[in-house]
Amino acid sequence: MTMKNEISIRPATAADAAALSEMICANAKTTLLPHYSREQWQIFLNYYSPEAMHAKIEKQHIFCAWFDGKIVGTVALENAFVYGFYTRLEYRNMGIGQFMMQHLERFAIAIGISSIELAASPEGLSFYLANGWEKVKDITIEHGGVGFQETLMVKHLESQRKR
Repeated sequence: MTMKNEISIRPATAADAAALSEMICANAKTTLLPHYSREQWQIFLNYYSPEAMHAKIEKQHIFCAWFDGKIVGTVALENAFVYGFYTRLEYRNMGIGQFMMQHLERFAIAIGISSIELAASPEGLSFYLANGWEKVKDITIEHGGVGFQETLMVKHLESQRKR
């Protein structure tokens, strides 16, 4: 099933904050919670609360993928770093993630960014490796004084201008 022609991607607005928070936290409850301590989970929920999403929308380039009248995915860029890349669980493995990331990559190139980085959770590592990202190193990211084990990834965009 090809959904790409039916998906629209647009910049997030303040009105999207609660829906983005709900989608991200629902996704993470299934994919990340099994790997997190209680303390890490609480920090994650605070990091993606509706209030926190309002603040992120003001300072990051956040994009929403829409399908069937609802947000089915999101990805954000701040400077050359990718944040908050999630697809609604029931829409995973349908190409939405690739479509969103391609949109973000074109946007980054358009604003003069030649390579992007992200911190991949263990859950997302295989997706990034399959989509042209390179592993830089394993890292620990601190949020609220608590460490999260991630993998720093990079993708060079200049050679992909023709897409």
